[in-house]
Amino acid sequence: PPPPTRLKESKVIWLTNSYGKRIPAFFIECPKDERTGEGIRAPLPGQPQLKGSKWGGMSMGGARVSNTAGNDNANPTTSPSFSTSGEEGMSHHNQVPSTPQIRTSKELELSFLNSGRMGSGGGGGSSSTSTSCAPTILYSHANAEDLGNIYPWCKFLSKMLGVNIFAYDYTGYGLATDQGDPSEEYCFADVIAAYTYLNQTLRIPAHSILLYGRSLGSGPSCYLAAKTAEEGEAVGGLILHAPFLSVYRIVLESGCTLPGDRFANVDYAPFIRSPVLFIHGTKDSIVPFNHSERLLDTIIEPYRAEPLFIKDMGHNNVHASVRPLFVERLREYLDTHVLPQLRERRREDESARTRMMNRVRSARVQQAR
Repeated sequence: PPPPTRLKESKVIWLTNSYGKRIPAFFIECPKDERTGEGIRAPLPGQPQLKGSKWGGMSMGGARVSNTAGNDNANPTTSPSFSTSGEEGMSHHNQVPSTPQIRTSKELELSFLNSGRMGSGGGGGSSSTSTSCAPTILYSHANAEDLGNIYPWCKFLSKMLGVNIFAYDYTGYGLATDQGDPSEEYCFADVIAAYTYLNQTLRIPAHSILLYGRSLGSGPSCYLAAKTAEEGEAVGGLILHAPFLSVYRIVLESGCTLPGDRFANVDYAPFIRSPVLFIHGTKDSIVPFNHSERLLDTIIEPYRAEPLFIKDMGHNNVHASVRPLFVERLREYLDTHVLPQLRERRREDESARTRMMNRVRSARVQQAR
């Protein structure tokens, strides 16, 4: 792990895994449309601006907002120090931000009390519809990273994709360096702790949670995707960015998982029951490009999204020249495989609430008679 990057303590959400290890996390909330509850997206350079937003334009689900995207002060391809300067862009009417904002645990719990379930439109607060159709990405970072230096990239993803982002550090990384040495067992326990916080504390349903694993992060992400599928509550999607078959296979083609191997994604992949998007650069010199190709072959056909294999891209950076393609393909994945299901679930929830309210009214009328 790299030396820990400085974080603003007030914005850190502390989790405890099953081994009793304390790990830090942060939650970035995206701006949402008040009517549909879908996340608002900043437009790519060259896209037309629409009136009605602080960024100069607005659209949802496939929502676009302002031409300033990609001109973030924090370059998302680098790892600058963490910054949360200013909570500008807040709508005082309903406390839904007009730009992505990092949230404290108290703010998230208050949002939960006001709106019921953040991911489903349940509950009875005035902001329940504004939180119903924006998926939440559970982000598992790469090896030489921690929460501090991935924050700009996570905020960029939230802004461009119209999604919430929940990222966490592994035991032994960042502010959790005092919790012991990293291990596969701790990584799996860490991702479960992060998922449990989203699913049980914030009550975001599994179908509203997407897993994003970059490099090392593909290990806990594949593990959790397979685990939730086995338990009958598969997550809404899985994005694997520069994943590997297993750790040993990066340097040795073993043909099978050897004793002592770690993060054997190839063994978990056949059990995944969520749409999977693979992203890999063809010039990756750390994790060979063919690892993604071979992992794709192990995913059951109905769950294979069209992969994004980027010519001449390496392992560590999404360069500015390919960023528009990167964002556009991620949006296509969301629009094809994720958002339609969320919209249908929302319609079903609304119909169920309407039927329940009608039954309550009918019962009251009968009592009055």
